[in-house]
Amino acid sequence: MAVVLAGLLVLSVPAMAVSAVDGEPNETDEIVFEADEADQGATFVEANGTSNRLDPGEEQRSERVEHGSGLGASLMAADDELRVDAEQETLVRSGFDNASDEEREERVRAGYDRLQERIDELEDRERTAVQAHAADEQSTTELLQTFSRNYHESATVERALDDLVGYANEVPGYSLSTRDDARKLEMHRSDTRSQLETASRSDGGGQPLAVRTAETGYTLSLLDGNYVRETTRFDSRNTTQPNQFDDITDAHGTAQELYPWVFGADHESHSSDAVESRTGQLYRIQAIHDQGQLTTYLDGGTGAAYREVQTLDYRQLPTINNSQWNDDGLVLSINETAANGPAEVVVTDAETDEPEPATVSVDGEEIGETGSDGSLWLLPPDGEYDLRAETDDGSIEGTVSSSDAPSDGE
Repeated sequence: MAVVLAGLLVLSVPAMAVSAVDGEPNETDEIVFEADEADQGATFVEANGTSNRLDPGEEQRSERVEHGSGLGASLMAADDELRVDAEQETLVRSGFDNASDEEREERVRAGYDRLQERIDELEDRERTAVQAHAADEQSTTELLQTFSRNYHESATVERALDDLVGYANEVPGYSLSTRDDARKLEMHRSDTRSQLETASRSDGGGQPLAVRTAETGYTLSLLDGNYVRETTRFDSRNTTQPNQFDDITDAHGTAQELYPWVFGADHESHSSDAVESRTGQLYRIQAIHDQGQLTTYLDGGTGAAYREVQTLDYRQLPTINNSQWNDDGLVLSINETAANGPAEVVVTDAETDEPEPATVSVDGEEIGETGSDGSLWLLPPDGEYDLRAETDDGSIEGTVSSSDAPSDGE
């Protein structure tokens, strides 16, 4: 669904919009702030009553699409797997059995150095693709193919690392730790990318997906059983600078400052854990809270949030704004959530207030049907858009203004 979509027929009697927010911020209004801890502080969208969201930077390009079969990178993934295997065969396995202990250690080191280069290439490839997409030099399909390729290659590299540890164990007095490398690789196999990969292999309908790119980063958002949002800020990663954190406890404290609602003491259920990667100066902080789960990666060099994945129950997200239109015997409402997150569209009968089955369109493109409760959740576009609902007996439409639907960074 390249979602969302252009002008609609004007009704003979204009529908009237009623906004629940008339210039006064409510308890879940959002603002943008710069993280004080980092010289290159990543911008966050701050919202009361829910988790803050990492912003990809000054927006250059935003699209809504349906990601499905045909967008995968299976051929590239197979080629990468063959290349990795061939490299390790040449550098490590070939002649290993007949080599001396010193030669074996050299082979293991050479294989490990090459795999580390491949890990760095994953991020370089991703950054190049994102910046090309933001500059409108690459299609969204090509960008998603890059994410898919990295998803597969990261798994290939991790398997090769596991094999390499086995060879290292055959060298007396030598050991190889790949834990920090595994932390870097896992970022390319997030929940977001796993769901996209599942959708690419599906014969059914596509996966609704929102893509936002900027020179400094990207956001991928999808709506399925949950709202899953992944953001990376490339400018928040700097391995050449001294570590800003004294230890893992210090990093966890920074996460608490960046995500105060997540680590608040008033949650019914809450747990968190932290993992430190000293060689890569990377700190993974995870927290489970009432609305879902946060995974954030803090960079030691900048002291800032580098990557973030949030899995949220969209039904639990607080509404920051409600707009309503009444026309043709119908009431059309939209409940918006923070950081241009999922929005709930509700269609009811104007007289009875009973839910009405309706087909919902955004900017002229059909995106779904309301359920038995008269509602449909969607990923809204950035800025102003036209919303329309059509039932068996009538139709109603309204315009959701950019002021009603603030996007990340606004």
